[in-house]
Amino acid sequence: MAAFFSGLSDVVKGNPQHEAPEPLEGPVVATIVGGTILWFALFLVQLPFYGWFDDRGHTWWLWTCLAGGGLGFIGIWYVRRRDAAITREQAERTAQAAQAARTVETTDTVTAADTVAAAETVDTAETVDTAEAASGTPETDPLRGHSPAPTPSAD
Repeated sequence: MAAFFSGLSDVVKGNPQHEAPEPLEGPVVATIVGGTILWFALFLVQLPFYGWFDDRGHTWWLWTCLAGGGLGFIGIWYVRRRDAAITREQAERTAQAAQAARTVETTDTVTAADTVAAAETVDTAETVDTAEAASGTPETDPLRGHSPAPTPSAD
């Protein structure tokens, strides 16, 4: 029994033992518009019977429908702005992804060009080293920018 209450205390404290599912997205604007129309329609249908509702103390039914329609207008404004913000954010993410893809392509092109240039530099350095070895005279070291130290002669 203690295990039940300890698990219950986690839920009460706001520490659920599992993750909440992702929210469902649907035609939110259409749903709110439909609900708002329904509330106003109910208000208009009940309006001719105001006297009947007033005699029985149920006029709050009319005002509830009117309040539902009024709050529906606020809901329509809110969900349209939310929908526009979601669309705008998705467009920004798509633009950023496209920019990142272009950056990667440019980086890959530059990297390929740098690799070719580096390979040519290595080929040139190997050619100079081979020429030095064949001639027997030391030339300027291409990597250090100066001639190597002279070797002492055995004379």
